[in-house]
Amino acid sequence: MPLNSANATMSGMSFFTDPIPYFDEWRERGPALIETPDGQKSWVISRYDDVVQALSHPDLSSAIIPGGMLNHTDPPEHTQLRKPIARAFSTRRMEALRPRIEEIANELLDAWEGAEEVDVIETFAYPLPITVICELLGVPKEDRDEVRKLSAELLAPETMVEAFGRFAAYVERLLATKGPGDDVITELRDEPNLVMNLVLLITAGHETTVQLIGNGLLALLRDPALQRSLADDPIMIPEAVEEFLRLDGPLAMGVGRVATSDVVIGGVTIPRSSQVTVSLGAANRDPSRYSGPDVVQLGRDPHVAFGHGIHYCVGARLARIEGEIAFGTLLRRFPELVLAAEPEWRESFIRGLGSFRVRPKP
Repeated sequence: MPLNSANATMSGMSFFTDPIPYFDEWRERGPALIETPDGQKSWVISRYDDVVQALSHPDLSSAIIPGGMLNHTDPPEHTQLRKPIARAFSTRRMEALRPRIEEIANELLDAWEGAEEVDVIETFAYPLPITVICELLGVPKEDRDEVRKLSAELLAPETMVEAFGRFAAYVERLLATKGPGDDVITELRDEPNLVMNLVLLITAGHETTVQLIGNGLLALLRDPALQRSLADDPIMIPEAVEEFLRLDGPLAMGVGRVATSDVVIGGVTIPRSSQVTVSLGAANRDPSRYSGPDVVQLGRDPHVAFGHGIHYCVGARLARIEGEIAFGTLLRRFPELVLAAEPEWRESFIRGLGSFRVRPKP
């Protein structure tokens, strides 16, 4: 896969394995036209203030693909699509899920009791959010393995185009066979562009949270003092979740836009019709915004891991609740959890771990 050709010293390094050198170079250059890690020519915006400006700029359009997917539409279509989805993911409804999420977390961790070694992703970080989002949306339990496979292929650079067609076909079959129920699919059944937006909700509704749990736990286990502190005083866990999102959020490369007119960002003119990449990961490690941005430090200023402006993640509250419960349950039941082996990063547009083995008790 082509890498950023602007810096030959990074030619043998995968962005997906270690994006930090890319972030540093992008911020140093400011808004610039480069070859991104997915092999596209794009104007990359990477400094925190520039990213916030770009995410709110009316002339940087999200409509980079057709079809009416929520995150790829602009007002007024975006406003009309978002309202019912936001209602379905209301704060009240998400908070009401806490007891069920806690139940799922504890059931999954029951299997860790007495185990010498476990894979965090396979046994906890993945099954927790996929169970939650499938129950919330109304996706049958027997379809979860298929959903997982489709989501992974959709987010892998080499398979995403073909996988999208198969994912859309799966959703169409689901809508044709599913009966009514107390779930989000039933609630949204009469809304426009439902197939596209269910692909989005199913994928984003679990993949990003899988990586929040995995990436955050890795950062935690590499900071034993913080691990002990949170185990002793779990009231700080929500702040830790925010810091894990900032430090190593799932949307590392960021989000795409297209300029509908000449746009000035950070003193640089981006020409009309240009492809733009707004790097959330680079912004969240901007040293002009965060002191010592590459280390964990609670109590920092807000981040942009969930985006900014009208496209702020509609599922942010659910992700935070799942993260708080995941880390709280892990630390309560296995406060001495340790790494068993160096984890492996996967090649995916959602930054995360493919394998992550730990020992529940040292």
